[in-house]
Amino acid sequence: MKHPHRLLGMIGVFLLLTVVASQQVVYSQFEGTLQPGFGPAFLALRHAESAGATADEVSALVAQLNSALALNREALTLTAPQDAEKRTALLAQADQILSTVTDQATELATTSFQRAHTNQLLWYVWSLLAAALGTILYIFAVSLRRRYWIKRTLEMKVTPR
Repeated sequence: MKHPHRLLGMIGVFLLLTVVASQQVVYSQFEGTLQPGFGPAFLALRHAESAGATADEVSALVAQLNSALALNREALTLTAPQDAEKRTALLAQADQILSTVTDQATELATTSFQRAHTNQLLWYVWSLLAAALGTILYIFAVSLRRRYWIKRTLEMKVTPR
């Protein structure tokens, strides 16, 4: 072999890629069953995060989701027939929290998306203004240089040798 280090390096990269690609992602699973409203609430919150919502904005919604999860968990512990009314009330309260979180997360996603695009537009405008100012300063500097060069040339004394 002419270059054994290259072959060993390629084998190492191949093994590393194989190990990384074979790892499976395991998502946490909840005990019991969740209400159907949790899925849209989680997705709306995830969409708000990806749209550019800040951590402070999302934390309030996460706290509400945690309270809905606690209510759902408490409702699942009530299995006795005499607790059916309390269980129904807890699930209704959790459902109300979930619908509120979904609505607020959707609104937050919209405002975050608009804020991100406004900031990007402002960045483009400021960049354009900076480029225009730089161009004007460059033209002014070239003009001053020419003016100085012409003045220096005209004031030059020619002496015969």
